[in-house]
Amino acid sequence: MANTPPNVTDEAAGREKELPGEVPVALPQAQETVAESSREPELSSIAMKGIAVFSGVALGQAQILSEGDLEIPRFPIDGSQTRAESTRLRAAVTTVAKELEELSETLAQNEDTPPEAIAFIDLHRQILADESLVTDTQAIIRERLVNAEWALSLRMEELRKAFDAIDNEYLAERGDDVALVVERIQRVLSGRRRPADTVRLTMSDEKIILIADDLNPADILILKRRRDVSIAGLVTASGSPTSHAAILARSLEIPTLVSVEGATENISSDDVVLLDADHGVLTVHPDPSLLPQVAQRIRDLNNARIRQKRLNSRPAETKDGVKISLCANIALPEDVRDAERTGADGIGLFRSEFLFMNRPTLPSEDEQYETYLRVIRAMKGKPVTIRTMDLGGDKLPSHEALESLNLDDGEEVPNPALGRRAIRFSIHQPELFLTQLRAILRAAVDSNVQIMLPLLSRPSEIAITRGFIRKAREQLTDRGIACADKIALGGMIEVPAAAIALPSFLKDLDFISLGTNDLIQYTLAVDRHDPAVSELYDPLHPAVLSLLYSVIKTAVKAKKPVSICGEIAGDPTLARLLIGMGARRLSMESGRIPELKEMILAMSCAEAEKLQQRIHRMHNTISIHEAVNSSTQVVSYTALQNDYPVGKSNKETKQNEQSQPVA
Repeated sequence: MANTPPNVTDEAAGREKELPGEVPVALPQAQETVAESSREPELSSIAMKGIAVFSGVALGQAQILSEGDLEIPRFPIDGSQTRAESTRLRAAVTTVAKELEELSETLAQNEDTPPEAIAFIDLHRQILADESLVTDTQAIIRERLVNAEWALSLRMEELRKAFDAIDNEYLAERGDDVALVVERIQRVLSGRRRPADTVRLTMSDEKIILIADDLNPADILILKRRRDVSIAGLVTASGSPTSHAAILARSLEIPTLVSVEGATENISSDDVVLLDADHGVLTVHPDPSLLPQVAQRIRDLNNARIRQKRLNSRPAETKDGVKISLCANIALPEDVRDAERTGADGIGLFRSEFLFMNRPTLPSEDEQYETYLRVIRAMKGKPVTIRTMDLGGDKLPSHEALESLNLDDGEEVPNPALGRRAIRFSIHQPELFLTQLRAILRAAVDSNVQIMLPLLSRPSEIAITRGFIRKAREQLTDRGIACADKIALGGMIEVPAAAIALPSFLKDLDFISLGTNDLIQYTLAVDRHDPAVSELYDPLHPAVLSLLYSVIKTAVKAKKPVSICGEIAGDPTLARLLIGMGARRLSMESGRIPELKEMILAMSCAEAEKLQQRIHRMHNTISIHEAVNSSTQVVSYTALQNDYPVGKSNKETKQNEQSQPVA
């Protein structure tokens, strides 16, 4: 992605400001003030894409949290000064430890504080409590005769190299946690304010959107405590959905985008910005003429969240009496709290590979068993589907863990996405696979648990896995350990070959789940995370829809349960279409469940089937998009401004679409 985002407002300026069926809404006084205080209309809007962490829309004043004011001084000292520098370092660590302790205690006193918030602060306290951070830095002071600030920087550089060598995203982010703690110590040593203390408002009633290269969870929590600050959204230029700041944002239910390239360079504090996390777009200087509809959209979303919370205990049933199961996708056992909170009907996808990626050593059988059991008990009899480890490709254990498996993480793989990953990886690591299967079979005793295999491409993989399950059960019996006598075995249909040859897979499976993220990517030969081609990732491509329809109908005809667990399952517009195809089980990120349930309660299955039948006869991508969009009342700023990819005009995009062969 380019550092300078494309202009997206020229076309929008002359467009009709109302969508069909939309009722103009008067802008409240507070919002009028925002519009009036926005920069001059001649300033062009810019839009930047990012990865949504928590959905929603937010409008407010940008506040840049910059660490640029922290300059680390470097100066030599003589031997007589080493004790004083060491003492100064120790005092700074004590100051930070006290600050974090006070913050933790304050958070604990508020019953509304999410457990994740306290956990993050406690993690930073644990890092501080590690005596080696101080003693190793003190050794650098003595050996190199440098000041405490510079010695601490050198020690952090050593630690960063050690974390980077692990070549594991999760562990690398734990290195980021250490860096955040070190940065707090540096600020005390240098007498500099914390970034959170620099936040100011130009208007007392203004909402702010925090923008930073990365966000310290402590800074977020400090600002949440301030009565003069109202955080409407969070944006980071780097980071990932698994970072601590991202996890905290989800628990606090704050609209958040991460990996917004160029955010800190192209935005200034006090700029009016619009965060559309529903569509992964951040807009700077949004068109003032569209702000009334934006304000209405924000109010609608806030009201919807209040309504949807009241629906948690209600089953998702259409107006014509068709029940739809809404399950949650989770990556870590802590995620089960969100599933409970949103009224999930079960866990449709437990991504077990993250248990292997968050540690320098591989989890033992007992450790996995306790983890699975924790999730199972939390769901209180609701179904839990555990996907066997989807390792390989871009998801690898740590360097140390790979060494224990006699694998080389530095080995060049021509195409990791098409290599030895998922079920292929498991079959080639029999002891690791058997350990996981034993843990699942133990946890599945008297429980509603089923196993799901990722990335099936050959029916023989199912037979091989059933052999592993039999062996794992025999091993447990020989040890006198109770395990499940029977357990349902399902497979993820993510490879076009499996989708096309589905009957040969169904005869050996108890259920299937459509992993639409990979299925769409493999079908269209598009990496959705590659900015150069991401706009070509289209769930409504005729070939994709034909494949989805074929899989669902084939499974239904064979009387095999079928679920959808990709991102499209949590999209209200696309979910309606999936239900029309015959899907009765959708699995998604927990935060999507309330919105989906509300939509299902308001729709009829018969109407969804008519929509599907209408679209099934279409072969033009543009026509399909128009038909699907007209079936929903959801309106975003992005849609108001341009229904097509950022940086292209409506006309230009249609011409490009029509110039391409249509499947």
